Amino acid sequence: MENYFDVLSALILFSSFVLVANKRIISYIRTFQLQACLIALTAGIMGMNSFLKEGKIDILVVCAIILILKVYYIPRLLRKTYAGVEYKVEKDFFLNIPILIFICCFLVLFAYFSVPTIGGTMAGNVNIQVVNSFSLVLIGFFFMISRKKAIGQIVGFLVIENGIFITAMFSTHGMPFIVDVGVFIDLITAVLIMGIMVTRINDQFETIDINQLKNLRG
Repeated sequence: MENYFDVLSALILFSSFVLVANKRIISYIRTFQLQACLIALTAGIMGMNSFLKEGKIDILVVCAIILILKVYYIPRLLRKTYAGVEYKVEKDFFLNIPILIFICCFLVLFAYFSVPTIGGTMAGNVNIQVVNSFSLVLIGFFFMISRKKAIGQIVGFLVIENGIFITAMFSTHGMPFIVDVGVFIDLITAVLIMGIMVTRINDQFETIDINQLKNLRG
């Protein structure tokens, strides 16, 4: 079973590299959707294992929530937001794609050497699942600061949330259900607010380039 989780964690991490290498906003959304599918599959496997061994269905319910929110609803909401903005292709990264990928590789190495030093569950041992998941958090944050368009900030935030969620799942093999629900409520609220903000920013200033928005500062 652990081998399956190792492969899934690696695929989830690889999806973040694909995200960083993308140039089109619609590709950001599709890659996030694929990443959410992989996370839902991971939760589904954990949920079935928990159900067969302990008779609990809470992780299966979480899997269903992920499918509804992250695989269907949030990508649909982002597509509607994206349809109303001017920029459809990222042409002005802060750095070019090869350098971005190289930095992501460095972040994975950083996670590999830093995560085992954290006191608690691993006691100095390397848990590749947690390393890959924590790398996802770092890459999500890096994605946010490497894009100039506001919608890239939203996708980066979602990737960070994915990383935090899957790190907790791999560390504990299932969080308390009420915690999961609280996280999802916070997530959907944040996405709704950010989607409205991007639309309003584009309506008012005819751009979602954060560099141009900085010119508004006094």
